Amino acid sequence: MKTPLNYTGNKSRLMSQFMNHFPKDVDVFVDLFCGGATVGLSVDAKKVIFIDNNINVINLLKHLSRYDFNTLLSRLEILVEKYGLSYSARYGYKEYHNKSGKKDNNGFKEFNTIGYYKLRSDYNLMEDKTSKEALDLLYLLVVYAFNNDMRFNKNGGFNLPIGKTDLNKNNIEKLKNYIKRVNSINCIFICGDFRDEKVEQILMKADFIYADPPYLIGDAVYNETSNWTEETEQELINLFEKLNKNKKRFAFSNVLSKVGFSNKPLSNWLFNRNDLHIIDINYHYRSASYNKIDRNAKEREVLIKNF
Repeated sequence: MKTPLNYTGNKSRLMSQFMNHFPKDVDVFVDLFCGGATVGLSVDAKKVIFIDNNINVINLLKHLSRYDFNTLLSRLEILVEKYGLSYSARYGYKEYHNKSGKKDNNGFKEFNTIGYYKLRSDYNLMEDKTSKEALDLLYLLVVYAFNNDMRFNKNGGFNLPIGKTDLNKNNIEKLKNYIKRVNSINCIFICGDFRDEKVEQILMKADFIYADPPYLIGDAVYNETSNWTEETEQELINLFEKLNKNKKRFAFSNVLSKVGFSNKPLSNWLFNRNDLHIIDINYHYRSASYNKIDRNAKEREVLIKNF
């Protein structure tokens, strides 16, 4: 499942590996640190609970699920025309390249520059960022922004520069599939921190939890503002230990090591454990190896589970 949010670190390309290690008998599934919601939308469960502490992510996921595809697309098309942005899904690529007068590898950047920054400015000036109008703008910002990412400054302003892509066929297809999928399952979206009491209560009632936290030794965009430290990592480990003692099945992604860095809190927790299983994740889908901690590996992304 590819969602409309091209969230950094999304696991769409890894789901075929994950599904081999997820349980099959799940009533309530929790997608903790859900990001773009890829994992939760890809599993087969009677109920899926999406949790993330980024209110903008949760609000946008909720927003996109509230409307039928044609209604939402009609509103987006009006905004695309209003801001003079390219719409290659309808008009193709050639027309915009001819209008920009430049033939380079910058995609639609040249054509969309004025409209994009006007769109960004209008969004940032809106007082109610939870309104239908604001969230429509936020979705378009993600579509036209650099790397189709979502990033805000300390004052809450969207601050990514313009990107090369636009409302193309791929983005429209992802939006359509998301709306169809999210409305075919029993799911809810919750904004919360993993340390919140309400979140812990949800986890204790779940059948299976998957977590994709910020990586302590990662360099993704969200790490720039998440303030994820060794202390935060240890707090998350403490939560996993509590879940483990309460016989709650969980799995989570992380990086144990990369060139010049090691996730010491996580490695120390895993050392000499027989109840936790380490599965090496291969981005290129080659065979995985199990339960070996190689501290000298160049980079080691893993899935860790307790069942």
